[in-house]
Amino acid sequence: MHVRIPLHISGFWVPHITNNPLTTGSLGAGITLEPFVEAEIRDVLEDKVLVNSRVLTHDLIETIKRIVGVSKVNAEITSPTYLGEGLGFSAALSIVTAASALHNLGKPLTLNKVGLIAHEAEIAMMTGLSDVVAELRGGGLVVRLKPGAPGVAELDVIPVRDSVYVIPCVIREGLTTPRMLRDYWHAIREAGERVFKKFVTEPSFDKFLELSIEFSRAVFMNREVEEKLKGLLRKHLSSGNVIAYFIKKGTLVIISGKPDDELINTLKISFSRVLGVFKLALEGTSVRI
Repeated sequence: MHVRIPLHISGFWVPHITNNPLTTGSLGAGITLEPFVEAEIRDVLEDKVLVNSRVLTHDLIETIKRIVGVSKVNAEITSPTYLGEGLGFSAALSIVTAASALHNLGKPLTLNKVGLIAHEAEIAMMTGLSDVVAELRGGGLVVRLKPGAPGVAELDVIPVRDSVYVIPCVIREGLTTPRMLRDYWHAIREAGERVFKKFVTEPSFDKFLELSIEFSRAVFMNREVEEKLKGLLRKHLSSGNVIAYFIKKGTLVIISGKPDDELINTLKISFSRVLGVFKLALEGTSVRI
């Protein structure tokens, strides 16, 4: 069985925490990205999850095994990104692991059933609030109008132009989702509610970029950091090669119309890790038996 999952970056969000994982999640908007996470799920002869040919052990995997009631999962994942880089890989990992666990039981798969398990695990570990539902649906610019798990959350998709490239750069290591939610909770709530209200009155890709920058300034990007980024990107901003940029957790997200070698080299010299050049993924998770 082959599973293909887009990645996901939220531009802004409003956390919604309840005592039920089905209704816990977030309001907000984000973009789904390709290259996709690709996974082969095999009949369970051994308990092993490989990511880019390396064995991964993680509490998310153990949580999903416990939720489903299995002792083994077996999947080989190829991914352009990894945990902690701000692109929703933990959600993709959860989707693959949930699919493998259900496959192990010999039960029929549906995307919502896989997504429910993956979402519950993400909420239990606080590794993500809504990446699972966004990655299941896909579509480019995904809007979360009602928080919760697949089947509970309400989503909409806004059409986007396909000539947009996304270049994520890690600028701060070690800012995990649990730590982010703990350290920035009030700022995220306040800024998220403000920009989300603005967005739903005028939903568009351009508005998404504008409000992602506003949210970023309120939460992650102080004036000193922004001035440095403006100086670094001034030439590319004036030429229109860089359309916008914002920060999500410890990742700088560059939106470009046509990333040339000069821009890529500038980013590689300036930041320790440029995660690649991505395009908007216009479809969600797919499973091929």
